Amino acid sequence: MVVSVIDEKPLPGKEIPERLADGLRTRGLTVETGSIQAGDRLIGAALQEHSLKIGGKLLVRWIWSLTGRDFVLGGATEGVLTGLLIPVLASH
Repeated sequence: MVVSVIDEKPLPGKEIPERLADGLRTRGLTVETGSIQAGDRLIGAALQEHSLKIGGKLLVRWIWSLTGRDFVLGGATEGVLTGLLIPVLASH
């Protein structure tokens, strides 16, 4: 499932989760899309809790650095990697 958190900050394109899911579907995967609200939780915790709630066994997360040379994690990525509740595959 491709999940987006909709109450943290405005997304530049609401079609991004569906475009990602379409790309996975063209590779033969069955993919659903969904959205969650973090509420008063950190995004990392909200994503992991949702993953566990739907029976997920692995959270796949794209990460990037905020600067060109130094590897500085954004808040959501850092939240996932510092409070692990489920195995995480992080790719940069």
